[in-house]
Amino acid sequence: MRQFPTIISFYTQNTPYQFEAEKLAESCRKWNLNHYIKAIPSFGSWELNCAFKPFFILGERLEKKEPLLWVDCDGVFERAPEWIQPFEADLSVRRHPELSDEHPSKVISSTVYANNTPGAEQLLRSWAVHAKQMLLDDEREEEFWDQMALSQAIRNHSDVVVSDLPLAYAKIFDHPEDLISEPNPIIVHYQASRRFKDQVSQ
Repeated sequence: MRQFPTIISFYTQNTPYQFEAEKLAESCRKWNLNHYIKAIPSFGSWELNCAFKPFFILGERLEKKEPLLWVDCDGVFERAPEWIQPFEADLSVRRHPELSDEHPSKVISSTVYANNTPGAEQLLRSWAVHAKQMLLDDEREEEFWDQMALSQAIRNHSDVVVSDLPLAYAKIFDHPEDLISEPNPIIVHYQASRRFKDQVSQ
């Protein structure tokens, strides 16, 4: 049986996200999962902190040289995970099949698997580039979400193998469809940004 990927995440220091990260770490320990959760200083806003995600994942991927599973720090492992077939791809992420590729919620980047492959590195670099470009766009009117940059990177790299991560690995705790479709999730995300976004951006 293959070893489950190392869990990585970060949280902003001196914010309520620290308490969310402690819950994630506790759940990793409960299921004996290798994990690395780093405290970082805030970049000054919730958007800037989100934009750091692809840079962080890429840096850990280059340093650790092993498959990694990013989990937003408000996520919790509710039960023991296992190696699944989507992890054979370069990258795996939850995608809404009913939404168009251009829809801002097409990709759900709360859980992202990155393999130890050239394709994964290529896509992570592209994600970081698109995040920076979108964030600095003077004509941007909508709020920046890192998942929009990832979606754009995926569309631009059809040569990279991207698989669909099962809902069980990226369930949103109060989403009506998620509640119906996945009664026994592995990872549940508790949407801390709804509660703390304004505090981080002050």
